[in-house]
Amino acid sequence: MMLNGNTVIVTGGGSGIGRATCVLAAREGANVAVADINVATAAETKALVEAEGQRAIAITMDTSKAADAKRMADETVAAFGTIDGLVCAAMQLKPSRLEDLTEEDWDMVCDIGLKGYFLCAQAAGRVMLAKGAGSIVFISSIGGVQAYNGAGAYSVAKAGAIMLGNLVGVEWGGRGVRGNTVSPGQVRTTMTETMFQDTEIAAGRAAVVPMGRVGRPEEIAEACVFLLSNRASYVNAENLKVDGGQAESKMMHTPGRNWGGKSIAYKAS
Repeated sequence: MMLNGNTVIVTGGGSGIGRATCVLAAREGANVAVADINVATAAETKALVEAEGQRAIAITMDTSKAADAKRMADETVAAFGTIDGLVCAAMQLKPSRLEDLTEEDWDMVCDIGLKGYFLCAQAAGRVMLAKGAGSIVFISSIGGVQAYNGAGAYSVAKAGAIMLGNLVGVEWGGRGVRGNTVSPGQVRTTMTETMFQDTEIAAGRAAVVPMGRVGRPEEIAEACVFLLSNRASYVNAENLKVDGGQAESKMMHTPGRNWGGKSIAYKAS
């Protein structure tokens, strides 16, 4: 087992990538603290972890609040004695054009997706630094390396998460605590389900991925658990894209007579 005997915290653990990471971490031998703002979904994930034969606690919290982040770390240590890993997966998306984006929506997305990552990493990281071992993983997005138009502050927060992961790795790597980022491509989750219910959008999104499909939360969880484990002991300050090749496929979508194996009919104006 990759995480046998470890204790892992997952923020945003009540659904989507966070839930999948909780379940896989448990399957790989970890006890899990499921942190989420939603009491009901956190409890559901806790039950899924326990069904894998591991211990779990549910922590109701707002990741953007320093007091909640400290309580998250304190409750985890009280329950399990230590913290070995943290995955920050909590996020909200507020689509908007920049000219229409409200200050409140900007703050909300950045507070959860960047400030919250920092606060939780700081709180859990202090425990890891004290013992000289640990791994922190931030969930970013390929929208953090390519501008995601119409998504409000999402790309900005996700780009910041990548830099935060690099900074954690650089500052803390020499003290035994690795920092890394996972950048998923298009993944069908609770947050994106409404969009994917539109069959035209679902088909179009799959079509721009070289592998011809969108990802599953469980596939992102595999990357997170790998980075938490000792199998990634020399992986630090890295951004791992898990996107089916989408971020590197721009030239496939550049018009040409026979580009990327696709014949495109067009007329120059």
